Amino acid sequence: MAIVLHRFPLSHFSEKGRALLRFKRLDFRIEEHQLGLPQLGIYRMSGQRQVPVIEDDGRIVSDSTEIALYLEDRYREPRLLPEDPAERREVVALEDRLDHWMGSYAPVAWFDWVERERPEDLRRLLELEVWGLGRGRLAARVVHPLMKLGKARRLVEKSKARTHTLLAELCDRLTKHRYLCGDAPSLADVAAVGLAFHLEFPKTRHLALPDWEGVGVPGFADAPEYARFFEWRRQFYAEHLG
Repeated sequence: MAIVLHRFPLSHFSEKGRALLRFKRLDFRIEEHQLGLPQLGIYRMSGQRQVPVIEDDGRIVSDSTEIALYLEDRYREPRLLPEDPAERREVVALEDRLDHWMGSYAPVAWFDWVERERPEDLRRLLELEVWGLGRGRLAARVVHPLMKLGKARRLVEKSKARTHTLLAELCDRLTKHRYLCGDAPSLADVAAVGLAFHLEFPKTRHLALPDWEGVGVPGFADAPEYARFFEWRRQFYAEHLG
């Protein structure tokens, strides 16, 4: 019986969850959800409102890291975590920082670009993610002004700066090894490629926005100093996550 992945279409943590299932070469199907009233279904199932959530043979697991640990315990190969304790600690520490930094800041940089440069797409994107046409219109009216407030602009600049810092570190790691924590792929790699979802939408048949495939945020996805990471990421998708 196939695993069910519950996701939001624009959720980078959902893409991390999908990448974990694909990396483990598991059979799964995707069930789409939206923010708002449909989240009650997620709550009834898992006791919380966030995605990703998976159903696997009667087991409900939420949170992308918990999903990773569950899959690693139940489906041993291919491995997400090294056997060596020191190597395992490095992978877990990097995955945790990717969750906090890439998970928090990269989507802000993306939203700022879409809001400024592709406003015609914003309502369509919000309506994909937010329940109900009216709610999508309301979200578009509310979010636009908020992003122009001084406090929000400071958040945008902080998010961009931290995303630049993280990408530089990832590129440096890739100059030393084939993967982020050595010469074998790990949870850190799956987290990095999945959570960079908004910086450059991946080429995959599971993308809910087919016309956004390969679209990247200028200054990040097309920056020469980050070419090593994005070229590596595209190759990782082609080899492991297509």
